[in-house]
Amino acid sequence: KQWYQRRVAITAGMETEDGAENGVKEESNSNENGADLNAEKIEKNDSEEKMKEENGADEIISEEKKKPKMKTKTVQNPLEVTSSKKGFTSKELQAAWERENAMISTDKLIKDRLMAKNTVEEYVYDMRDKLYSQLEKFISESAKEVYLSELSKTENWLYDEGENCQKQVYIDKLAELKKVGDRIMTRYNESEGRQGALNNLGSCLVHVRKVLDLIANKDEKYDHLSEEDVKTLIEKDAEFQQVFNDFCNKAASQKLHEDVQITVAGINQKRKEFEDKCYPIVNKSKPKVEPPPVPAEEPKEGKEAEKETPMESAESTQAPADPAAADPAAADPTSMELD
Repeated sequence: KQWYQRRVAITAGMETEDGAENGVKEESNSNENGADLNAEKIEKNDSEEKMKEENGADEIISEEKKKPKMKTKTVQNPLEVTSSKKGFTSKELQAAWERENAMISTDKLIKDRLMAKNTVEEYVYDMRDKLYSQLEKFISESAKEVYLSELSKTENWLYDEGENCQKQVYIDKLAELKKVGDRIMTRYNESEGRQGALNNLGSCLVHVRKVLDLIANKDEKYDHLSEEDVKTLIEKDAEFQQVFNDFCNKAASQKLHEDVQITVAGINQKRKEFEDKCYPIVNKSKPKVEPPPVPAEEPKEGKEAEKETPMESAESTQAPADPAAADPAAADPTSMELD
C-alpha cells in the first residue's frame, strides 16, 4: 500500500513537469506567431498610407491643373485725409510771436544790465590793485586816498542800493570813476613810451647831420644835390634840433604824478614832419650820365686805302728782335729820366 502510494505520487509529479514544459513551449510559439502577424499588419498599413499619399498628390496636381490662373488688377481709389486737430489762428500766432519777442528783449536787457554791473565791479578791483603797484608813482598821496575812498564807496553801493539798477546807471558810475583813472593811466603810458619816441627823433637828426658832414667834405655820393637842397637840410636840421632840445628839457622836468607836458603822439608827429622834409632830399638818386658818342670814321678813297693797308699789316707783323732796341730805357737803367 505504501509502495503504491509512492508510485502514484511520482507519476503525478512527472506529469506536472511535462505539462509545464509543454506550456512554456506553446506560449513561446504563440508569441512568435503574434509578432509576425503584427509586422505584417504594420507593413500593410504603411503600404496603404503610401498609396493614399501618392493618390492624394495626384489628385491635388490634377485639381491645380483644372483651376484657372488668377490675374491681379490694381485699382487706385482717391484717399481723402482730414485732420481733426485744431490749429492756431492768425491772431493767436501773432500774439505768440509778440510774447516771444518780448521775452527775448527782456532777456537781452537783463544780460546787458548784468554785464554793465560786472564792468563797474571789475574796474574797481583792477584800479585798486594797480594803485598799489604800477600806478603808485603816478598819483599823489592825497589824491590816492581820495580815489581809493571813492572806489570803496562804489563797491559798497554795488551790493546795496546798486544791486538792481538800470544799465545806464552803471554806465554813468563807470564814467565817473574813469575821469580820475584815465588821467592816471595816461601818465603811465606816456612815461613808458616817451623815451623811445625821443630816441627815434634823435636818430633822424643824427642821420641828416652825417649827410651834411659828407656834403661839406665834397663826398661824391651827394655831389648831385643842389645848393637849395643843401640849404633846406641845414635849415630843417637846425629847426628840429631846437624842437628836440625842448622836448628833452620838458621830459626831464616832468613829474610822474603830474599831467604830461609833451605827448608821445606829438613827438612822433614832429619826427614825421622832419622825415617828410629831409628824407626825399637825402635819398635823391644821382642822374644818369650818358657816355659821349664815339665819332664815326670817314671812309677813305679806294687807292689810298689799298696803299695804306699793306704797310699797316707789315708793321704789325714785324716784332723787335732785341727788347733793348725797342726800349732803350730797359737796356740802360742809368739812362732813365726822373720827373
